[in-house]
Amino acid sequence: MTRLKRIRIALFVIFLSLYAQSIELQDIVKTKEVKAGKQKEKIVLENNIVVTNLVGNSLLIGTDFGEVLELTLYEKSLKRIIKLPNIANFYTESYAPKVYSVDKFEDKILIHSEGNYGSKNLFLLSQGKLKNLPNIESLNIKKATFVNETQIFLGLASNEIMLYDLNKNQILYRKQLSEASFSDFALELENRNYVVACESGILYFGDIESGEVLVEMEGENRDNVYQVKLAKVGDIMTFITAGQDRKAGVYRLNLQTNVVESYGISANFLVYSVGLNKDSTLGAYMQNEQSEISIFQIVDKQEVALLSGHMSLLNNIIFTDSHLISSEDGKNILIWNLKE
Repeated sequence: MTRLKRIRIALFVIFLSLYAQSIELQDIVKTKEVKAGKQKEKIVLENNIVVTNLVGNSLLIGTDFGEVLELTLYEKSLKRIIKLPNIANFYTESYAPKVYSVDKFEDKILIHSEGNYGSKNLFLLSQGKLKNLPNIESLNIKKATFVNETQIFLGLASNEIMLYDLNKNQILYRKQLSEASFSDFALELENRNYVVACESGILYFGDIESGEVLVEMEGENRDNVYQVKLAKVGDIMTFITAGQDRKAGVYRLNLQTNVVESYGISANFLVYSVGLNKDSTLGAYMQNEQSEISIFQIVDKQEVALLSGHMSLLNNIIFTDSHLISSEDGKNILIWNLKE
């Protein structure tokens, strides 16, 4: 064997050794990534997401192109339920409206969307027919959801709440909570309770049937609360808030004594979205400008996972039994497997 051949063979052996080490290193890195974070699946839409709402196994999605979409989680099938008619304003004769909130009760879908010339529309879609609900055309609705088959709960920009009867097409009550601007509400339908968040940072917890405020909670957010979630376990109702003051707030209300315990968690950016699992053991919040999601234990604030992957600001975080769903102001929905 010539000297040149021996050199070539030696170089080839060195190359194989380095290649093997590279493959081994890549495998280690991948294993660490899976262990440190959570496996995720990305759903990419054609248009920007405005709102998401989980109803059973269906994720309802409203976009800025007048669409209502439905993603069946376990089948991973995405379908368009409806494309709303175009609207007009003082600058544009025809464009697609934004869908601000969407909810479902059996075969009925409630759609709150942008209307003509700065107004808001509230539609009921049933058996393929789209009906614009009467007697509320002039109201500046910010959010709408079903209470049951015949009633819907509304939040207005003026921080008023309303209960509306679909059979009678009339408002059952309209109640002003404060002078602060409305931000968000969430419902607990088993006990027929609501919680409303507003720009003052105060939470109003009350009765859906009468609109009466039962408890006011404050102290963890000194500014606007973008989003609020709640969950009930036994006599304890837990709330989590997303604050403009870069804090996620947690409140625990004893329903028997009305005693409230609370704490706050500081983030590195405005907290636009939060999540809470149904047994109130885990919370989640948008931690920073990169839209990383911190999952923590409610009992002791201990972080258990940090999820990365979004490129735009978050607009919702939803826990299921085994997954976390996060949506953004862009086109992406990420579904994280919390069991792996």
